[in-house]
Amino acid sequence: MKETRAAIRLITGILLALVLLTGFVYVARIQANRVRWLNRAQNTRIQDARKTTLQGTIFDSAFTVLAESPEPGVRRYIQDKNIRLALSHTLGDQKGMSETGVENRHATTLLGMTDLTGTDRTLQTLRGDAVAGCDIVLTLNAEMCAYMASQFPSGSRGACAVINYRTGAILGKVSLPGYDPAAMDQGAQDTAYYDRVLQYRYAPGSTYKIVTLTAALKNLPGVESEMFDCQGVWSFADRVLQCAGGTAHGSLDLKSAFSQSCNITFASLAYRMGAEAMKAASEDFGVNVQFAFDDIVLYESHCLNSSLAAGEVIQAGFGQGKTELTPLHMAMIAGAIANEGVMMEPKLIREVRRHAGGTVSSMQPAQWRTVTDADTARTVARYMYAAVHDRLSTGKNADISGYTAGYVCGKTGSAEVSSDKTKATNAWYVGFLYGDEEHPYAIAVVVEGGGSGGQTAAPIASRVLKKAIQMDLY
Repeated sequence: MKETRAAIRLITGILLALVLLTGFVYVARIQANRVRWLNRAQNTRIQDARKTTLQGTIFDSAFTVLAESPEPGVRRYIQDKNIRLALSHTLGDQKGMSETGVENRHATTLLGMTDLTGTDRTLQTLRGDAVAGCDIVLTLNAEMCAYMASQFPSGSRGACAVINYRTGAILGKVSLPGYDPAAMDQGAQDTAYYDRVLQYRYAPGSTYKIVTLTAALKNLPGVESEMFDCQGVWSFADRVLQCAGGTAHGSLDLKSAFSQSCNITFASLAYRMGAEAMKAASEDFGVNVQFAFDDIVLYESHCLNSSLAAGEVIQAGFGQGKTELTPLHMAMIAGAIANEGVMMEPKLIREVRRHAGGTVSSMQPAQWRTVTDADTARTVARYMYAAVHDRLSTGKNADISGYTAGYVCGKTGSAEVSSDKTKATNAWYVGFLYGDEEHPYAIAVVVEGGGSGGQTAAPIASRVLKKAIQMDLY
């Protein structure tokens, strides 16, 4: 009888814990959606408040003024047009064309209408003072963002994000094409209001081999000791899989297969592990998970969420098929490997300040999830080092000349965007600086139609990380 009662208590406790956890997740999602709704430009409360409130100033991490209001109803942006274009999706605009911009996502903060600052607004009204919102200091640097944009080929579309993988701070982000928040009457290019860093889900191509490799190390004992044979072509059922350019890599071990980006090896690894293992590994990295971050709107990434067919599993092994992720998420994945398996919550707001002085809130780094154990993360980091430094590696152009404080580690990708291969591939590079305590940076670069990741995206990453080191961003 005692054993029965104990078992009932245990089961009851487990069920209660599950109910509480489900409730917590549900409430968190409700709150996130509530915040998004309140800050929508279409909300008439926001529109009316902007006419009567001195909106808060937006600063970058160096306290450069990016947006300010000399009087209610007036909004002025930084005079440097290159910076305005580079930061357009981060800043947002008064019309709400960019869902992800601070002007929109954090409108209630800039207007002093949040739960933390509503009392200030009431007191200002009672005293007869001008009603003023709160100032926001961002984590990113405006000069850095303009530099990032300048490194892309002229007229290209794409995205780049640099994060501090120890704190989660977004140090720089740019989405191309941009638009000018100070000249909204001039219109913009098609899709220019879309933040490719946070909203655009790309096939990650071979950069996703980071996830497949992590899964293989966990699920296939002894895989590091195996030898693989690549003849350039692998026939499976009614499909024919080729390595890039039909390259036959021959006999190679796992590290060489990763550094030389052998699609056939990683397709076979995914097939051997099976759909459930690949999907579980992906979800460990936050794929198929609805993000609910305070500072940013980040669109959900996908892998094996609609089909577990063998063909989809094989393509997931090298980041094709229906696998799709945002550039920021790919930077977070790289950063988690560098951070010994810990993925940090991305942060965009360093500080919120009252107009009259005093701090409302400051950035607090927060661990979001553990993607793998530290030993496995260190192994993957070694492979990513090889993918930049080995003799036949695809990522040589990501190396930074003269850099000795740490190690450049990464992975290239050339993601197909058409089934008949008539369109140029998207060029990818993701990576990080390893062992450099002063500069714990992770990066993701994608150039639409850029072709080879090693030839197009990797050199951009090299220059951007070198600039970040020179600027000593934190």
